Formats: sequence, C-alpha cells, structure tokens
Amino acid sequence: MDQFGRVVTLLRSGQTERADQLRADAPGALLPRWTAGEPLSPALRQVHQFGYWVKAVRVDDTYAWAMADGSIYRMPLAGGEAQRLRLEGRHESYYGEAVFDDATVVAVEDERLLVWDLVTGMLLLATDPDAIPLRAGPLRSLAIGAGVAVTGTKDGYLLKWDLADGRLLGRTAAHSGHVTRVAISTDSAPTVLSLGGEDRFTETLCFHDLDGFRRTGEVAVPAQTGCGGWTVLDGQRRAVTVAEEGLLTVWDPVAAAPVAQFATAARLREALVFIAGGACVVLDEDSALRIMDLRDGTVRGTIRTDFTHRVDRVAVHGTFVFAAGDVRTNLLELTDPLAQDDKDRPYFRDAVPATIDGRPAIIAVDADGSFEVIDAADGRRFGDPAGERRITLRTGVRHPQLGVVTAGDGDLLVVMSECGPTTVDPATGDTHTAPESSLSPATPRLIATRNGLIAATNDKGVLAVWDTATLTLRASFQLADAYGTISLALADLHGRTVVLIGTEGGGIRWFDSADLTEITPPGRFAERPNHPAVRGRDWPGPEAVTGLDVFGAVVIVAVDDTVTCANIATGEPSGPALAHPNKVLAIRPTVLDGVPVVATSCDDRTLRVWEIGTGHTIWSVALPQPVSRIVSVAADQIIVLTEGHLIAVGPGPMILST
Repeated sequence: MDQFGRVVTLLRSGQTERADQLRADAPGALLPRWTAGEPLSPALRQVHQFGYWVKAVRVDDTYAWAMADGSIYRMPLAGGEAQRLRLEGRHESYYGEAVFDDATVVAVEDERLLVWDLVTGMLLLATDPDAIPLRAGPLRSLAIGAGVAVTGTKDGYLLKWDLADGRLLGRTAAHSGHVTRVAISTDSAPTVLSLGGEDRFTETLCFHDLDGFRRTGEVAVPAQTGCGGWTVLDGQRRAVTVAEEGLLTVWDPVAAAPVAQFATAARLREALVFIAGGACVVLDEDSALRIMDLRDGTVRGTIRTDFTHRVDRVAVHGTFVFAAGDVRTNLLELTDPLAQDDKDRPYFRDAVPATIDGRPAIIAVDADGSFEVIDAADGRRFGDPAGERRITLRTGVRHPQLGVVTAGDGDLLVVMSECGPTTVDPATGDTHTAPESSLSPATPRLIATRNGLIAATNDKGVLAVWDTATLTLRASFQLADAYGTISLALADLHGRTVVLIGTEGGGIRWFDSADLTEITPPGRFAERPNHPAVRGRDWPGPEAVTGLDVFGAVVIVAVDDTVTCANIATGEPSGPALAHPNKVLAIRPTVLDGVPVVATSCDDRTLRVWEIGTGHTIWSVALPQPVSRIVSVAADQIIVLTEGHLIAVGPGPMILST
C-alpha cells in the first residue's frame, strides 16, 4: 500500500493524529484531508486491487500473499507496494482452484495439477493429463496435506497425487457428481473430507482414510453444501460444513454424525479457516467477517471489509486476517477482545455540493435513502453541536438522482424520483414535491439544474423540464431511444436556457427549455458527428458523450479518453483537447485563482485539474481506485465519492507545466 492508501486507512479508522503525522513526513505529497461515510472496520490495515480474480490467499509472519491469474503478489505486513512474481508457463488456462503450501503454490486446471516455487516462480511440477481416469472428468477442487494433493473431479472422483514427482497414488469414486470441496486433516491419522453430488438432492458428505482412500463414513447433507474444513474442538477432531442457506454443522467424523448445528447468514463457499485454537470459525456474512464460537454458536466478533461483494477467500495467521473478494484484498488485524463492528454505517450512493449558511457543504444520500449533510471543510456532520442530520427526508427511490439549484440566499437540494422532483431546503428541512403530472412513473436516469429550472430523463426515454419555484412541469418530450441519452446539461444561449443531451453516438442534441422544441446546434456544434451506435456488451460505446457540463460560455464534453472545451455560441475551441491515457470517468469545472479549470477522473486511477484555456495540468493526484464522481473542486482540495464514502484530497503544491 502506498502512502495515500495508508493515510486513507488511518482516517477511516478514526486515527487522525497518526494520519496527520504521516502527512507531515511527506509535506510535498497530495494526500487525503478527511473521509466521511465509510463502511469500513477500524481493523483494516491494507487494501490492494488486482487486475484478475484472486484464486488463493495466505498470510505469515512477514507477508500477505495472493495468487491472481499467472502471478503471485507478496505484500509486506508493515506496509508498502505489492511485489509481483510471474509464474512460469502459459497462463491463459483457467485455474479452478489454488492453494499455498509452504514454499510453493499448487493449482489445478482441467487436466493437470501444477506446482510453482514461490521464490523463483519456476514451474516445479505438472502432472500428466493422461493420468486422469476417463470416468473422472476434469479436475475441480483441491486440498494439500501430508505431502500429497487430493483433487476432486467433475464426475465425482477423488485423486491422490505425489507432490514430489506428480505420480497418481490413488483414486476412488466418492460422489455421484461434481466434488465441490476437499479438505485434509493431518491431526492423528490423516483423513479426507469431501462434499459432492449431482444436485442438492443427491449431495453427500464423505470421510476417507488418506492412505488407502478407504471410505470411513458417508451421510446425506440436508441442503446444498459447498463449504467444509477441519478443526480440533476440545481435543477432538471435528469436521465443519456450511450449507448455502447458512446452516453450520459440526461433525464427528468417526460416527459421521452431527454434534452441533447453528443458523448463520454465511455465504462463504470456499475452504473454512479457524482461530482461537480452532474453537472459532471465520464466516462471510454480507461482506463482513463474523467470528463464531463453534461450542455455542455465539458471534465473538465482527470485522467489516471494504468489499462491495462477498468475501471469497480468507487466511488467518496470528493476529492477522487476510481476505479476498473478487479482485480486491483486505488485510485486517484482530483485537483482544474481538471487535463488534457497526454494520449500520452509511454507504453513500450519491453526493452533490451545496452552500448552507454561506459555508460549503456536501449533501450525500446513503443506501437506505437517508440524507447526510457534511461540512466540506472537515468531513463532519454539518450544523448543530449534536451533529444531527439537517435533512430528514427519506426517499423510497432505490437510486435517486440528486441536483442542487440556487434559490434566494441559499441552495436547494433537488431529488428526482419516479414521478418528478422534490426540493429540500438543507438549512431548515422544508420539503416540496411536484404535483402529479401527466408523466407516468419511471426510474430517473439523469438530472441537470440551472437558472431555476430542473431537467431530467428517465428510463422510458422521457425528457422533462420543471420550474424550481413552483415545481410545475413546463414541458416534456419523448426521445426515440430511451438509453441513447448518456449525459445531460443546462446552458445559457443568446438569453435563453437550453437543454443539451449527449448521445451514445457522439452527438449533442439541443432543445429550448421553454417547450423542448429541438433546435439546430449553433456554429461548429452542428458539424459534430452522431454515429449510428450499436449497443453491445460494453455500453456505452467509445463514441458516447459520457461527460457533459457547461461552465459559463464553455461546453465541456468527455468522449472516451478525450475532453474538449468549446464556446457555446460558436463551437470554436476554448482551449486544446485534453488527452488522457485511459477512459475519462467524470468531469467537474470550476474557477481556481480566477482561472477556469476542469477536474477530470481517468480510468488510470488519477485525478487531474486542467487549465481550460492552456490545457496545462495544475494538479495530478494518484488514487487507489478509479473515481466515477467528482463532487467538488476548491483551491485546497478535491472531494470525490468512491466505494460508498467521500474523500477530500489535498492540499498540495501546484504542478508547473510547460
């Protein structure tokens, strides 16, 4: 993890003094000033993002390890960048499962078991595809122990391999179908656990002697079960399984019978890991790690990850837990006693800047539809000393579209719902909703505000304009293609307010806001091509106007990796094209020190602030992940919304471009 990531982690966990000290150690760096609304645990120590799905994880005294695609990533527990080691061989094959084993990593593909050295990346072993029995089918699951590997196959076989020379040492038909999980216990006589079957009605749990592959027990499991492992509980070897609906069962492998069962909300489907001498199991429940006592089913602790999806893999060593979700990893530290993390923190879906009582603020909506007003200076709740929310509105819209419009001496929040807009005074909480109109309910998609007007589109292809003061519908227009509209803006043109629509084909359509009559684009805007768009898997396509904003007399347009700025009346360039190394994700114009600028977010995980007139870059900020929402830009900070929380970046020195 780089310095930026370490400061973010400290701020998210409330350790502001440590964050300030780290910032002081590198005063020339652009580092985060505050964070707000994060759904993370104070136990979080490191976050890493990879380009490929993580197949295996491990943590030891010094490093956290992850296997992703054809590489091993080694991350120092003390902090720092991930060290990458490319594994020898071709890597276009699909690795069904992988396991770290001492100084090696072992993986299976359909027809081979492979072993690599963790120091050199050298391929030490690749088994003979012809050694797999024809009836067994492709290799799927994998377990390591006692110097051998056991693989489960698609058609129900268990195969035992010598890890020294790759010989097939044994085989047995264990299940009627796919072997979903294999685990080896080396406590006392080595024993194998396997789970499998053709479907949920035929799935069984089997126990086998490792030496001769003799089956020692078999029992039908009551529900589909894809997760299992071994532990020692009160001196007795026990197997543990978790069904897909969350039922955890502790088994006596000798009797092949359950000794305890507990209901959980677990979703983990990989190998289980245990802590506290094997008495507690680590489970995934809604992107959090729950630590459950196997003796009575009590939840002893909760650690919230920063994942937006379930936890896929977990490793434990000492006081560290290393978890992977999709292509992302978290290193978390256990506490004594174990923390009970609050899972009800806000997870912001959207945020907009506003001015309240003459002070800059951010209004954010969280996942349950409630609104939070945040002071832009420090990220704290805005307003009274008690820190209560100043907006009590709770919208039932799953993903409301937000805007801000100036009215009188302050700003009003605009919330677009299925039937129309609602305005809220953030200073008083006063709320007004548009009267019923001829518009049929539909999910809102885009919103723009300007000059006391609100423009919006919905997923039925309706473009509409409302008056902010009365919330009456001024006009509506049915667009031909509901999803051909990618971006939306309001602008001033020759004394009237116009609506601009950025299209999927790269063009910009212009409408009079009074009656939504389509007008001819002015000047060189009329020359702008609007290519026939073929909606495919990667929608919107490379020609789409994904960013559209108007700042004074300048129209700012983002298409793929380029941002252009042009005079609204003539279409002539207001500055050079701003070329980026990857796709532009967001734009936000403003004025800094009297100079018009535009902040951009790029898929290369970098924020940039450009002078519109010269094209010079005056700020450049590297972030841990791409940002799709730039909330506000000021002289000393940029506020962005990313992965459910707000981050304010800055201050830092200007970058002098030549």
